[in-house]
Amino acid sequence: MWSNAARRTITPNSHYNNSDSLENSSGITPSVASGDVRSVENALKALWERVRKAGDLIQQLREERQALLTQVEQLRTEMQHLQNELSRKEQILELMPSSREGGAARAFGNGEREALAQKVKDLLARIDAYL
Repeated sequence: MWSNAARRTITPNSHYNNSDSLENSSGITPSVASGDVRSVENALKALWERVRKAGDLIQQLREERQALLTQVEQLRTEMQHLQNELSRKEQILELMPSSREGGAARAFGNGEREALAQKVKDLLARIDAYL
């Protein structure tokens, strides 16, 4: 009922070393089977290399994303600081009794108001560019 090849005890990796058992159990000659094994090994190596490269790329993108998020947070903090400074100076301007009659020029000397407003606009543009 059982053939000799089926009754034979197979030790680990014995089918790679014993051409009789390979030929008897599979019906394929050893050169064809080893060629198939090599092609499968090569395919697995290529697949593993692609997986490794994809993992490296994912890690790099995560690091880049984290750096960009940190930079965006710094820009938001800077923008908030500038907006607070602008608000504070506008409040000072409103509290000045002569602000309605040209006193604004004294509160913000030498185009300081325009420069501060431009800084805020530039910062908003930079944040928009990152998002």
